[in-house]
Order: sequence, then C-alpha cells, then structure tokens
Amino acid sequence: MEFLEQEHVWEQVVDIVAKHLNDGKITENKIQTVDHFGFPNTANTCYMNSCLQSLLNTDEFIRDISHQETLWRAVPEAQLLRRLIDIRDCHNSRDYGLKKHRLKSFKEAFSKHAPEYKGSAQKDAHEFLTLFLNEIKSLSPHLKRKAALLGRSYTCPVEDHHVFKMENMRTCKSCGHQSSHQEEFTNLSLDLVPEGSVKNMLETYLKEQKIEFLCDCGGMTSEVKPSFHTLPRVLILHLKRFGFIKTCKLQKVNDPVRLQRDLVVSSKQGDGCYSLISIISHYGGTESGHYICNSVHPDASPQVTSDPWLTYNDAQVLHATGCAVFEEQQHSAYILFYKRN
Repeated sequence: MEFLEQEHVWEQVVDIVAKHLNDGKITENKIQTVDHFGFPNTANTCYMNSCLQSLLNTDEFIRDISHQETLWRAVPEAQLLRRLIDIRDCHNSRDYGLKKHRLKSFKEAFSKHAPEYKGSAQKDAHEFLTLFLNEIKSLSPHLKRKAALLGRSYTCPVEDHHVFKMENMRTCKSCGHQSSHQEEFTNLSLDLVPEGSVKNMLETYLKEQKIEFLCDCGGMTSEVKPSFHTLPRVLILHLKRFGFIKTCKLQKVNDPVRLQRDLVVSSKQGDGCYSLISIISHYGGTESGHYICNSVHPDASPQVTSDPWLTYNDAQVLHATGCAVFEEQQHSAYILFYKRN
C-alpha cells in the first residue's frame, strides 16, 4: 500500500498527539518537547522513521547487532547493518543535518535490496518493517561463513529476538487423522475485533477453522488449529486496518482496539508474559496518511513510577505517559511491539 503524505494530515497529527500529555488532557502552550531523539522526514519517510524508532527501542536487539560489529564490518553484503548502527550512534544527537545524511544512506542501502523504495513515495510501515527484518535474516549465511573463517560464531539478531514458529494442526472430521505444519514468522497480522482488545484479536486468530481438504479416508472437511510452537523475545503484532471491500476498493478500518499493557501468550513450550513497549500508529486514510511512533522513554528504568513514554512525530518529539498513549491510540494503532518479561 502507498500513501501520499499531505501537510494538512501532518498538522492534524500534531494536534492529536498533544492530547497524550497530562493523561490525555490538552494543555495549550504547555506541550513539553524533546530537542533530540527525533528523525527528520527526508521525503515521505515517516513510515521508515517510525519503524526505526520502534526498533531502536528494543535495546537487546540493537545491542546484539553492535556486539558483532567486528564481524559484519568485514562483510560487504552487511552494509544495511552498518547504516542501522550509524543511525543508532546519532539517535541522541541534536545535529539534524547529520541525522538526515545517515537516514538517506540507510534508505539507499535498503533500496538496493528493495528497489521499489528508491523513490520518494510514501510506503506502508508494516511492509517496510517485514522486508527489513527479512533482509537482516538473509544476511545470516554470509555472516556465518565469515565467522567460520575467523573461528567465531554468528547469531542472527532477528532470529534471536523476533522470529517465532507457528504450528497449524489439521484434523480430519471424518477419521480424526492429524497432520501438522510449522512456519516461521517475524510478526503476526491480526484481524480487528470491533470494540475488542489485543487479547481478543489474538484469541480469534488462534481459533479452529473449517477447511475443505481431501483426506486419504475420502473425507472432505478438516479443522485447522493454529498455535504458537515457540515464542520470540519481541512479539510484533500487526493490526489489519487496511483491506479490500466487496467493490475491490481499499478501505481503512478505524475501529477502536483496547490496547493492553501486559499480554500472556501460550505456546507448546510454555507461557510468555509480554509488556507493550512501542506502538506505530497511522493517521489518515488510504490515499493520504502519516505515521508516528510512541515508545517507552529510552531513559526509563524499572524503578520509575511516572510511566514515561515519548511520542515521535518525525523530528518533533513530545513527552507522554503510557496510560495516555494507550487511550489516544485506540483508533490509530497499527503495529504493536511487545517485549517478553
């Protein structure tokens, strides 16, 4: 999906994100801004900026990339990792000229693997995020070969933090024969449940579904039950706000979703307890729109009780609280990042 960003949409977002402050109450001329952490929009790159902010907020993921720097700097194919760490290194800088240069270099490196991103057209954040994580995964063979030559080992940070396995168990309704199939994911796309919560959407995804399937016994109907076989350290959930209606026209769904700070997910290897650490939101419709990111404040510690979050609107960064963010982003939340506790 492509969206042409328009100035009036951006102005609307500035007004809306202000509501995050003071538990969602608007305070005229009292909006606290942060003069660093932001990323300039280099030409309809709000989709990229919001994804980068969320990824930089997953500290262990970025740390594990950094710890293998000696290895990937020796592999020409790993330019994308070098450009990502360059952005990490200037994340806290007030030099927006430097940030603009490094963001352009990152986009150029990414566009070599995904040519459709060479231009300045607005893109879908979920598609960009999925392609980026898959591209990092694809570097694994190159880096493992180089590591073996150096007598070292390489662990793919995407596989270590984001990849999980789903298992589909098929049961024939006639004879009861079962067969299973496993598939790897870096994120899960969930249908919206009107007035429902994230837990409701996940439960809907995991429900049994009837399918037509010709079994060896001659039976024509089976049930398929999906389940988590493994769990990731960071669970990324994509809320399917865009879809085609009967007239084959793309439509955005603005139904509210109750955003849960904590989420328990069951798998074949046990339960996992997750906390929501970042939200990518989309404002606008199918022909014009804008992305922002809300994340836990990077300087927050477990001892802090004030619930500090930041709202990243390209170069503008605002103070917020988690409670206010969860309330204000119910209609706009698009991608959720849950970190395993």
